[in-house]
Amino acid sequence: MVRNEHKEFISDVTAWKPDVIISSLQSQIDGNARDWKLSVLETIAEWPIARETIAGRTMDYLIAGEAFDWRLLAERLLDACSSKIENEIWLEWLSESALFGGFAESEFMRAVGVDKFRAHLSYFYGVTVEQALLVSVEEEITHTRVASGRELSDGSLERAHELLYGNSRGQLWEVFSLETGLQPIPGRSQGKGAHSLASEDAFTYWLFKLRMERSDPAKIASDTRKGLTKLERMRQNNDRRKMLLHSDELQRQLSRQRGHEKVL
Repeated sequence: MVRNEHKEFISDVTAWKPDVIISSLQSQIDGNARDWKLSVLETIAEWPIARETIAGRTMDYLIAGEAFDWRLLAERLLDACSSKIENEIWLEWLSESALFGGFAESEFMRAVGVDKFRAHLSYFYGVTVEQALLVSVEEEITHTRVASGRELSDGSLERAHELLYGNSRGQLWEVFSLETGLQPIPGRSQGKGAHSLASEDAFTYWLFKLRMERSDPAKIASDTRKGLTKLERMRQNNDRRKMLLHSDELQRQLSRQRGHEKVL
């Protein structure tokens, strides 16, 4: 049975004890390992903290108060609760591209609550799809250069930002950092990878909002379809990769078995 109660993210968490919530999750999983994924989602519904810093890592679950990264929170919970579920199993679950983690949309919404469900959709379109859109436009620029016989360059990503958002990545980051106060990781350049994962996701969501403001509805719809199409192709490629890895493993197991039979 999915619990319907839902608690909002709150700024004052002094009355909350995350260790108690995590301990409760561990007990639920250990008591009923079959439904451990649902237990995680129901615990997410109860989780009140929008952002944490653990061992120097900033974990921003709710970007700009709107976009909820439920997978990041699920990783934090499962990593902390030391359950009977092996790390490889839950990491594989969280790495899957399924929009609702393998659940039906209605079941996922009941589990995490309506507000977190809506915020999850904001993250999906504002971060996940937006990243796929950037990759798609970057590839289009590269293909155009190749087709025209020009040399490849490292400027495809910059050009993609200019086409989608009207300025270079570096200039866009400067505006973003002024608005949010986020700073690059010390010792790194201002290029891609210069910032933490949390700030990269926040930057992507900021770009998404910027594009929404500057584009007409037809262009927004077209770009969204392009991002979704690219995301689906990436998912299919990942599925094929997993199938090949699985096939290779089966072949190795058969080879080991045949070798063992010959010895006998």
